[in-house]
Amino acid sequence: MDLRDWLKIYEQILLDFNFSRAKDEESAKLIAKLGKGKLLDSKVLECIRGREVAVVGGAYHGETIKEDFIITAGKAVEKVDFKPDIHVTDLEESLEIILALQKSGCILVLHAHGDNMDRIREIVPYVGKFIATTQCEPFDKVYNFGGFTDGDRAVLIAKKFGAKKISLYGFDFEKGEGLKLKKLKWAKKILEIEGILNASR
Repeated sequence: MDLRDWLKIYEQILLDFNFSRAKDEESAKLIAKLGKGKLLDSKVLECIRGREVAVVGGAYHGETIKEDFIITAGKAVEKVDFKPDIHVTDLEESLEIILALQKSGCILVLHAHGDNMDRIREIVPYVGKFIATTQCEPFDKVYNFGGFTDGDRAVLIAKKFGAKKISLYGFDFEKGEGLKLKKLKWAKKILEIEGILNASR
């Protein structure tokens, strides 16, 4: 997704949820500050190019994954018994899980938004090198690849960096209530705009 196209969607999300752009920007600056010297260049994600990629979401229940390159999204990583190649998260998992993933060689993509600054402070000082993302204007090595939830953000990353094929596992856009369900509806809409859902099983 082109950044300008994403920022138009982002404007709609801000209005729909009454989120604060200023808080998102503050969070992005915080992850940049705490991650100074550890922020990876996005070129490390070129390892996706030409691969058949499985993106695993939070509704995963042990389905057999055929693809040889795996991206996990958020708390989905707590449900898998394999090591993902990339993990995309806004830091709801424990520090122990995130450190174990990094030790295994997994590339971490850590997302900053207005509601997770406490988690950034708790986790970022202890991790090694990582990709930092934001949902507002990117700067320096804090990137914006598009996407609202961990799941659709992971899918957009796979697409942007040239996945040959993207298959979705554990994506249930009806599984949730209240705010969570509303977020899932947006994730579904974003993936429909990108044509991903039509191309996936």
